[in-house]
Amino acid sequence: MSIPTDLPDQQRYQTPNSDQQHMQKNVLPTFDPEFITPLYDINDLYQNAQCFKKNPELGNKKKKQKSKKNNKFQITTQFLFGEHMPPYYSVLNHTLMNKLLMHLKNPNAPTAKVFRMYKEIIDHEREIFMDWLSNLWEENLKNRRLNSIPFIEKYIKSACNFSNDYIKSHYGGTYSSKMKIDYNIRDEVEVNTVEMKYCKRLQSAEINLITLPLVTDIENPETKVSFVDGVFDPPQKNPFIEDECCRKLSKEHSINVNICLSSMKNIMNLEKSNSLWIIPVNIDIDIDESKTIYIGGALCTGHFSQQEKSWYYLRKELKKKFRKPLLNKAVQNNCNNYNYDKWMLNVNNTDGIEKSFNILVRNKPHGIQQQFKPHNTPTVIIPKIEYQPEFGFEKVSEEQLIEYWLDTNFRCPKTKLALVSVQYNMDLMQVKYTMEETESLNSNGKDQKYLQRLYLTLDKLTQLGKGEYVLLHNPKKPFHVDLYQLSVYGGFNLLNMYFVLQQAEVSDSLVWNPIDSGVLCPIHNYFNIAPCMFRPNPENLDIQKITQLVDKFNTDRKAKEDYENAQLQRKKKIKMEKNKIKRKLKRENDILYKVKSDIK
Repeated sequence: MSIPTDLPDQQRYQTPNSDQQHMQKNVLPTFDPEFITPLYDINDLYQNAQCFKKNPELGNKKKKQKSKKNNKFQITTQFLFGEHMPPYYSVLNHTLMNKLLMHLKNPNAPTAKVFRMYKEIIDHEREIFMDWLSNLWEENLKNRRLNSIPFIEKYIKSACNFSNDYIKSHYGGTYSSKMKIDYNIRDEVEVNTVEMKYCKRLQSAEINLITLPLVTDIENPETKVSFVDGVFDPPQKNPFIEDECCRKLSKEHSINVNICLSSMKNIMNLEKSNSLWIIPVNIDIDIDESKTIYIGGALCTGHFSQQEKSWYYLRKELKKKFRKPLLNKAVQNNCNNYNYDKWMLNVNNTDGIEKSFNILVRNKPHGIQQQFKPHNTPTVIIPKIEYQPEFGFEKVSEEQLIEYWLDTNFRCPKTKLALVSVQYNMDLMQVKYTMEETESLNSNGKDQKYLQRLYLTLDKLTQLGKGEYVLLHNPKKPFHVDLYQLSVYGGFNLLNMYFVLQQAEVSDSLVWNPIDSGVLCPIHNYFNIAPCMFRPNPENLDIQKITQLVDKFNTDRKAKEDYENAQLQRKKKIKMEKNKIKRKLKRENDILYKVKSDIK
């Protein structure tokens, strides 16, 4: 129902009066089970939009922007919706749109009562907006995820070369296959519940202060933050078994398993796409026959999609950009930059047997923040790449939520998440501090699947003897992990297989991710338009007419669903009747055959 774009301007954008004359000649369509359109009378429900720059409400702001250096602006500061023409006006006028923005900023404000009346209408508009945006994604925007950024490619290549050289120098021997761990099959002993309890911090690293921009001022190019000058810095990396602090703390606190947080995250989150990694494992038995397991950091650089390359790059550069040492604070640990935390993994089996592991988790802290209360809260900086910045923030996927939960909960249960939204062109959008989303995994029991994977891995490793081992995860078999043992009697070169897997092509997911309608970004505040809504209608809202049309749309949609269900039931009934007739004929044939056999 959009206006053809090849018409002259005076015909393309008709006045409301001429629209009404044309609409009066049309009769509202009756229900057609084959085709339903959400807009029956475009003049009563949504106005054809002209483009944001045609809107007189925003003309002054556009002129103001053009007077500045546009090449320094972020892409979202050009105007909302970017270069893409929105197809309709909103059902809300400017006054109601401003109230909706106030409601989103403060859901407990008095305006909440007003928007309960309009909820169905707003939901209906958002449904149409999402449908338009999903089509726009397929036609125009999805290739943004495939863009190769030269400086990130160079960064990843340097990181990959470092990782490969490290693996060659430390794990270049011959290995023999020892065990395959299948996470699709439950262990021989059925596990009821697995619980991971935080005990205490055994030793702390040097304290860093995290300072993040509280507000993004899109009108001031001087406040722009960009991540286009990152250079890979090779870390000081040694095998985990050589960590003297870890060995000392392990002996003092009766630790069964020492593990790096990066390895724990990879073992628990097998759903992570394109996940290729090697995890070194050392098993030590002392003179008292006490067995201690050391699970080193995951080595997983070099097998990335374009999206994962950007994420890896930002993960490193965000810490370099926003983290600095906190002065006048005593450093509790002078030997390294890690925190060492004691945890207890408790397992209750169906046969009543309880099992537990004392676990030491080594992690590298990001720092503390003093900008929000409570002050001095441990904080993790995690990037979130936005591929639709002209429209808002994309929703957090289930896979991302698991990653956030693992990255915060197992550093310290009180760790806060600083989610830094960065546009796909590496310009900062906004920072969001949150903790509630990750806490939901603990409260609803979804954590059990991931904790059981950790328990299954540790239980298998405790059955092994003293020696050097390697866990290898092949992304082609996501829920399997192969365990290899270093062998003096020969075997095969594990590195050759790892490098072959590393060179395998990695595909990018182009599935559209919806915009989060509950999160405001700077462009929404600047243009006074709520997320997932079209620009305000210049005419007053006729709530009665719009309600009638929305009700009619919902009634027709329900009628279509009922019609389809009736058709489905009819087909099932016909199929059942045919099967019944076939069974009856088969019985009759069987009886006839038996009679003929008896006669013979």
